[in-house]
Amino acid sequence: MLSKFLLLSQSLIFGILIFSRVHGLAAEPPFTAGNIVVIDKATKSLALFKNGRQVAQFPAAFGIDPDSDKYKIRDGATPEGLYFITYKKQESRFHRFLGISYPNLANAARGLAYGAISLKEYKRISRASTKSGRIPCDTGLGCGIGIHGGGVFRSFGKTMETDWTEGCIALDNQDMERVFDFCKPGDPVIIFNSRRHPCGIIRPFTSPKDIGENGVPVCSGGVCTYQIEIPTLLGKMMLAIDEGKDYGRSFSVTVYEDEARTTPLLVLLDRNADGHLSLLDSVSGPLAEGKLSEAVYARVREALINALSRGDIFASQTVAMRSHGEIRKRP
Repeated sequence: MLSKFLLLSQSLIFGILIFSRVHGLAAEPPFTAGNIVVIDKATKSLALFKNGRQVAQFPAAFGIDPDSDKYKIRDGATPEGLYFITYKKQESRFHRFLGISYPNLANAARGLAYGAISLKEYKRISRASTKSGRIPCDTGLGCGIGIHGGGVFRSFGKTMETDWTEGCIALDNQDMERVFDFCKPGDPVIIFNSRRHPCGIIRPFTSPKDIGENGVPVCSGGVCTYQIEIPTLLGKMMLAIDEGKDYGRSFSVTVYEDEARTTPLLVLLDRNADGHLSLLDSVSGPLAEGKLSEAVYARVREALINALSRGDIFASQTVAMRSHGEIRKRP
């Protein structure tokens, strides 16, 4: 049964400065997490961070579709994005179990845009999030995702297979013991796939730019804009994705040196969001001077992976989440 800590689960992720500018909110000090779990599906690893320092890393297995981001119920994929530990279960079918806050509002927005859930289902998830209720499990997104034991490799008949779950993250039992003892409800869990190109890496962490009075994303002309702002080694990075069923997808990156956002260090536009810069795409700014466009794009990708791998993306979003009522007092 899902616990009261599901109130932490609904991370509608606006960038701090973007959200503040749009809604006229004053800036607050960042909410710092002592413990962070970082999971990279590409390296099949789960890392534990305490106060910004990595303290452990373990091999991990995923859903039977280990590469895709979870899109809907029973698709066999492990979700990507920012989640939270919602409850701890000492005994389960696969040893210990840590529930995570799937689906969140970012999942719901994507599911609504692509027809995995109805508008009514989206509103149910949204209401549960803002009122700290139990997230409904009978929508097209499903629920019940978590971190558990059972083994990175598991026996099926005469064969040993990895990536065997229905979407959860599986560890060897002895490793799960350490993760279980380390984590508490409310700890953030970052799940990403560093094998993807930059748009694919960051998409699960973005949220709609415009939200209507009814809490539903506003998509003008069938095109939705999703965005996020995060600190990286290159500077403050603003990322935006435009996508729609008939539109396709485009991806833009703007990097600033400081919070004042004066002259950008880099402006990059990938018109079809394929991770490569063609003649129709563009890149400019001091960070691009004298460098091949593809090399610049590679630096953007490296900076994103670094920010996710260290858990830096979490601190960059907590003010916005607090302002939207999605982070309450830590347990």
